[in-house]
Amino acid sequence: MNSQKAEKKKTEISIIGGGIAGITTAFHLAKKGYQVNLIDPTLNSEINNLNPKNGTQASLGILMGNIYKRSKGRAFLLRNKSMKLWKEWLSQINYSETDCILEKPLIKLASSDKEYQSMIELSNNKKEYGIELLDKSSLNFWNSIFEKTLIGGLISHEDGRLNPIKLIKSLMRSLDQIKINKIDKSVKSISKNSNLFDKSWTINFENNHSINQDYIVICSALNTQKLLKSLGHEILLEPILGQVIELELKTKISNWKKWPAILSYQSINFIHHKPNQMLIGATIERGTKPSRLDKQKMLSLNNGAPTWMINAQIKHEWSGIRARPINEPAPLLKQLEPGLLINTGHYRNGILLAPACAEWIGLQIEGK
Repeated sequence: MNSQKAEKKKTEISIIGGGIAGITTAFHLAKKGYQVNLIDPTLNSEINNLNPKNGTQASLGILMGNIYKRSKGRAFLLRNKSMKLWKEWLSQINYSETDCILEKPLIKLASSDKEYQSMIELSNNKKEYGIELLDKSSLNFWNSIFEKTLIGGLISHEDGRLNPIKLIKSLMRSLDQIKINKIDKSVKSISKNSNLFDKSWTINFENNHSINQDYIVICSALNTQKLLKSLGHEILLEPILGQVIELELKTKISNWKKWPAILSYQSINFIHHKPNQMLIGATIERGTKPSRLDKQKMLSLNNGAPTWMINAQIKHEWSGIRARPINEPAPLLKQLEPGLLINTGHYRNGILLAPACAEWIGLQIEGK
């Protein structure tokens, strides 16, 4: 056991990318006893969502882990594992009065008969996961909120939201406590060492400085393609944009505390965090620049917006780019060569799946 610990302390691993995938992978590997570098040029920038440095900072932090129609397969296993791991991890990373908590529950409203039939099936199959159909009283409440007669909905008592800004701040404090080396530089290229007696990989920075490492884990979203191309690995990713709008409501919604942590309706997520403030967000469009048309569709709720949405004023808005794999399921978890791994392309579920993906990387490095 002691020899294993000593070997881990000698093993140097660099994580390229400072979004949630990179931060959690660094956290997990350092807790395992490895020497870890976290590399990203924005590491020392202010963490906020009004001027987000990456897709994680621009997200809403939604965890739809249990409210997932499948009960087997890779995507289910990653969700299931992550929901369990987040409970453990939150107890390890929280140190102050600004602790990050899993805010629960999540409610999803049906926007079609087909969607409601799927909800009925899900509630029958996943009762043990804390999922049930909304009762008549709850549905009447949402009818009054959205000013229409809704088909139905369900509640997931164990799903919800991790505030992404609080989460990143808590994780970054933890990285400092466990002595992770943060390198706020841009990576120009990575290359394989020809010297058999040296470490396997070299990371070359923009300032002509370089470091040799035993392992490299790339968690750098769209930048992954550029870093791997020179090594002959073709990774296809496309940019997907998430938009968030903070509305200031002219009329306060009565009983606003009856709102769940997350309300999902028509593929739009609502967070009612103050009596007169509402966050609405969606990951719905391709590209790197927000579309005025998609924003208008979101604000009009596909021409069915209630009065409080129509009359609200936009207080803030922001967007973030996420990477979606082309012709492959998200996320991309691969060992491309001995000592070269990727954990990227999370698209919608970066925060949700981060712990299980970090654990997967750890298992590859340990040879399991």
